[in-house]
Order: sequence, then structure tokens, then C-alpha cells
Amino acid sequence: MYSRIKQGWKQASEDLAGTDAFWNRSALTYSLVRDLKRRSLLPEHVRGHVLDAGAGKLPYRHLAKPLAEEYQSLDFKPTHPELDFLGDIQRMPIENERFDTVLSFEVIEHVPDPRQALAEVYRVLKPGGKLVMSVPHLMYLHNEPDDYYRYTKYGLRVLLEGAGFTVLFIEPSGGLFCFLQGLVDTTLVGLTYKRPIIWPIVYYINYALARAMDWLDRHTDKKKIFALHYIAVAQKPN
Repeated sequence: MYSRIKQGWKQASEDLAGTDAFWNRSALTYSLVRDLKRRSLLPEHVRGHVLDAGAGKLPYRHLAKPLAEEYQSLDFKPTHPELDFLGDIQRMPIENERFDTVLSFEVIEHVPDPRQALAEVYRVLKPGGKLVMSVPHLMYLHNEPDDYYRYTKYGLRVLLEGAGFTVLFIEPSGGLFCFLQGLVDTTLVGLTYKRPIIWPIVYYINYALARAMDWLDRHTDKKKIFALHYIAVAQKPN
């Protein structure tokens, strides 16, 4: 059963990447992209030559590319035929100070040495360039065996400042309700994806519940001790 759920979720992720359905199928993803849009975070901080580091199936490309002078992507394996760079974020095959913005969403929990990854991001950014990133705080084990860390806002700040960045902000996204609903969403997507009639019904139910859980998280956990993700923006000094 677990293998079936895992395979169905993976297939949905691959097929839906780059569409709104990728985000709306689960509270886990809906809450993150809603906060990115709600805070106008990307238009404010994404500019110039942009690197999507750890880009996977390019689910963020359609959000970032319209804001960029040039959008390029990197992953450690050929996850998408339109990747620009094939390499490890801990050892990027990119020259120094090439990019104005680096995006790294839900990535550094999957690298053995996040300090080295952030040092590499710092290296490829131009002076004054920005890193826009997210990390999980609550999340089940996934992408095994390459799943190493979960982050608090305090630990993330220590890592960013240790790499030389000035932290502009770190804010929570989602919460316990989204996390718990996400477990149900993941199971339902994994079991029903591409099944005639039932998959569209499951999708719209998941979407409605994701919106409801996101609302509950924003209005109940005022201290945000159960953040699902943290979103951060950090800048390389001039």
C-alpha cells in the first residue's frame, strides 16, 4: 500500500509540475505557494539573472520566470529535460557572482551539508544578490534516503548568518492543520491519481480542504509554533 501511494504521488508531482494543480492537490503545497503569492514576496525580491537551485521538475518556474531577466535551473540529476545545469548544490558547476537571485525551495533538508550548500549559493550570487528559500519544519519522511533535516526559524537564521548572509526576514507558512490534512491528501492522491471520475472528485475535495486548513492555521496558531514551512529572504552584502 505504501509503495502504491508513494508511486502515485510521485507520478502526480511529475505530471502536474508547473501548473496550479501541482499546488492545489494538497495542503502541504497549497499553504506554501499561497504565502509566496499573498506576501508579494517573489515580485519584491526576484530580479535579474535567477538560478533555481534544486529545481526538480521546475514547479516554481512559471512563478519566477516572468519576474526574471533570465531564469536558469539546476538539479543534481536530470529531473527535467530543460534543466540548464546538472550538479550538486553543494558543488555547483557555476562561476562566482553570476546571479542576482537564487531560489531554493524545499531543498537544503535534502543535502548532507547545508552549510556547504549555502556557502555555494553565497558564492554564485552577485554582491547585493538575494536568496529566496523555504525549508520544512513539520514534514513526514520523504525522498529517502536523501532526507536529512528539519528546521526551526532559529536554526535557519544561524545557518544563513554563518554563510555570510544578512537575513531580511524569516516567516512561518502553514501549520499543524495543513500538515495533518496533508497526510490525508498525500494518501488520496497516491491512491486515486489518474483514475477516471474519482481523481477529479478527490482533487477538488483536497483543494477545498487545503484552503480550509490554511485558514485555520492562520487564525488559530497565533504563535506559529507548529509552522509547516519557513520562508526566508537573505541578502549577500555589497
